[in-house]
Amino acid sequence: MIDSSTTAEDFITDAEYHNPWWSGTGGFDELRTVAEWKERSDLHGLLKVLDKAHDDDIYSLVHAIYGQTGIGKTTMLRQLIAALIDNDILAYAPGDRDQSLVGSVSPRQILYLPLEESLYHLETPEVAFDRLQSVINYFDSHVAPRRGTKFIILDDIGALSFGEDTGPERLQELVDDRTYLFISGIVRPQVDVNTESWRETVENVVGVFSMLPTKFIDAVKQGHVVDFEDEHAQALAESLEHHQVNGLINRARKEDLKQRAVGNMVKSLSKLYFDELDSIDHDILHEAARAYLRRGGSFHSVETDMVRNDLVRSHFLLYLYKELARYHSVQRPENLHRLGSLAASKAGEELRYTTLSEQLGVDRRTVDSYLSVLEGGLAVGQSHDFALQRYRRTRLYLRDPRHVVLLSQRREHHGFESYKSNGVLNAEFEYALARTVGFDHAKRLAWSLPGESDQRLDVEYTETESGTVDYVLHGDGLVLPFVLSYQPYADGSEATALEFDPSAGSHFDESGEELRDLTYEAPYRFIVTDSLPREVHESSSLAVERDGKQLCYLPYWLFLLLA
Repeated sequence: MIDSSTTAEDFITDAEYHNPWWSGTGGFDELRTVAEWKERSDLHGLLKVLDKAHDDDIYSLVHAIYGQTGIGKTTMLRQLIAALIDNDILAYAPGDRDQSLVGSVSPRQILYLPLEESLYHLETPEVAFDRLQSVINYFDSHVAPRRGTKFIILDDIGALSFGEDTGPERLQELVDDRTYLFISGIVRPQVDVNTESWRETVENVVGVFSMLPTKFIDAVKQGHVVDFEDEHAQALAESLEHHQVNGLINRARKEDLKQRAVGNMVKSLSKLYFDELDSIDHDILHEAARAYLRRGGSFHSVETDMVRNDLVRSHFLLYLYKELARYHSVQRPENLHRLGSLAASKAGEELRYTTLSEQLGVDRRTVDSYLSVLEGGLAVGQSHDFALQRYRRTRLYLRDPRHVVLLSQRREHHGFESYKSNGVLNAEFEYALARTVGFDHAKRLAWSLPGESDQRLDVEYTETESGTVDYVLHGDGLVLPFVLSYQPYADGSEATALEFDPSAGSHFDESGEELRDLTYEAPYRFIVTDSLPREVHESSSLAVERDGKQLCYLPYWLFLLLA
C-alpha cells in the first residue's frame, strides 16, 4: 500500500492548473507571450521531425532533450505547445515553415507536466510514479479525444528520482500506441531512450538531443548580436537562414565534410564569403562575433546587466551544486565549482592533472570523475594532445563564454562585466573568450565529421615548434587542424599550421588496449583569424598554397557560422 500525505486527486488538480487550455479558453495569453520570444533552431528541428512522423503515419514516438539549468528547455517545450495548437486559437509558426502538423492540434490533445514545479520530487520514487500514472490515466479518460495523437510532455524527469542507473525505462508504462512523448532532463543517461526496449515500445525513437548555449549563427538570426533596425542586418539574417538550411553552409558541413570532400568544403566557404556576402556583411558579422564573445549563448528578458549576470551565475551554480552533484552523488560539489572557475581563469591553457589533484586535495581518479561529470553535463569540456596515448595534461573550456566572465576574477575580465562594449580594451581576455567559443563551436562541427566512432567528437590540440594548433578534429583518419590567430596572439600562425604533422595522431580502439590502424591525412590546414591577409582578399579564394601544402584562412566569424 502506498503511504503519502498527498492523493492522486491533488496531482490531477495541479495538472489542470498547468494545462488551462483544456477548457478551450484559458492559458493562451501565457502561450502567446512565450511565442513572442525568439525560438532556437532546436525547435525548428523538432517540428521538422514531428511533421515528417505525422505525414508518415507514425502514431507513437519518444523525443528526449537534456541540458543545463536555465538553458531554455522549458521555454522550448512551451513554444512547442504554442506551435502545435490549432491556428484558429493561437497562430504561431516558428521559422514560418510550411508544416502540416503545426497549428493543427486540439488543446485537449496536449498534456504538459513540469514535474519539479508540481512537487513530484517530494514523494518517494514509487509514490511519484504512481501519482504520475494517475494523472496520465485521467488525461486519457477525461480530457484527450478518443481518436488522434496525444502529446505528453514531461519536463524535468529528474523530479521522479529514478536514479543514475535506472534511466527513463519505466516511462514506457505511460505510453500507448497513439502517444508522442517528450521528456527533458539534465544529463544524457537520465533521458536515454536509445534502447531496444524503447524501440519495442514506440514506433519511432527520435533520439536524445543536447541543448547547448545558443550558437553564433542562431544568435545572429535571432537578433541578439545584430541590430534588426538596420535593414541590411535583417537581410543578412534571412540570408544566413537560407544558407544554414539549404545553402552553402549546409552544403559545406553536411555534404562536403560528411563525404570527406574538404576541398569542396573550402570552395563552398569561399563562394559564401566572396560571392554571397558583401563587405558590409563582413563588417556586421565581425562585430557580431565580438558581441557574441561578450554576451555568450544565454539570453534572458531582463533589463539590467547586473540582474542578468546574477541570473546566469545562479543558474550555473544551481546546476553544479543541485542537479549534477545530486544526480552523480558527488560528495564535494564545491570541487565542480572550483574546476569551473579554473576553466574560466585558465581558458584553454595547459594544466597538469597532478596540479589539479593537489589543488582540489583529491587523487587523480577523483579528478577524472569530476571532469567526466562536468563534460557529461555540457558544462566544461576537455581537450587532450592529439599525439599522445596517455594524458598527463589537459585543457579545460567552459561551454558558454559568459560563464568565463562570471567565474573569473575581475582583474581578468575587466571591461566585460557589461553585455555591451564600454570602450575598455582588454585584448587578453577577448582572446580567452575567442579561444573558448572556438572550442565550443569546434565540438559542434565535429558532429559532421565522417565515421561512427565517438572519438570523432573529441576536439584535441597539439604543439609545434612555432606554436599551438588549438583545435584538431579527426574522423576515421580525416584530420582538420585549426590554428587560432586572434589578436594579440596572431604571430606565427602560418608556420604553426605548416609544421602540423597529421601522422603524429595516436588513438586507441574501443577496448582501450590496441591502437587504431588509421592513416591520418590533413588535406587542408586552417587558420582561424580576426584579420584576413591581403593576399587572400586579392585572390578571391580563402585557400592558398605554401610549400606544397594547402592552407585555408577562415575569418573567425565564418568558422563560427560553419559550426
